[in-house]
Amino acid sequence: MSHLDQTLFNALIRRGIDDRGLHRRALERVRDPALQILLFENLETLDSLIGDLQAQVRADGGTPAERGTLAGSLRTLAADVSTRFAGHRDAAWVQCLARHECGLLHSFERRVQRTGRRTEAGLNRQLDRLYGMHRDMHCLAGTTHG
Repeated sequence: MSHLDQTLFNALIRRGIDDRGLHRRALERVRDPALQILLFENLETLDSLIGDLQAQVRADGGTPAERGTLAGSLRTLAADVSTRFAGHRDAAWVQCLARHECGLLHSFERRVQRTGRRTEAGLNRQLDRLYGMHRDMHCLAGTTHG
């Protein structure tokens, strides 16, 4: 893995950690048991995705990112504040998570296009996981109005 690939992987790891933090906050705040189960499953997917990417960076002799970004922390705080005042908190969290999950998915898609063939297979496996989350969240967001 080239230095550029490691940099790209670490950017994805940090973005995944940011989204995982947002999902954790949402899981603490939502009330619907079915939504809690979905968020827990999404957290497991994100944990696995982050762990796999970190392992790939380590396997190629690099140092993987272990923390998210300041911007991600601020997004989580802003989401917490904005959903707190929503009429339907669970629906507001779903809408927020769907937007952020879409950004994570697009980040992965862009990175797949920018990396070499060797790393593309690993990222494509991660993309499959994200597409599953994408379908779930956007299906739910489409049927949930705040």
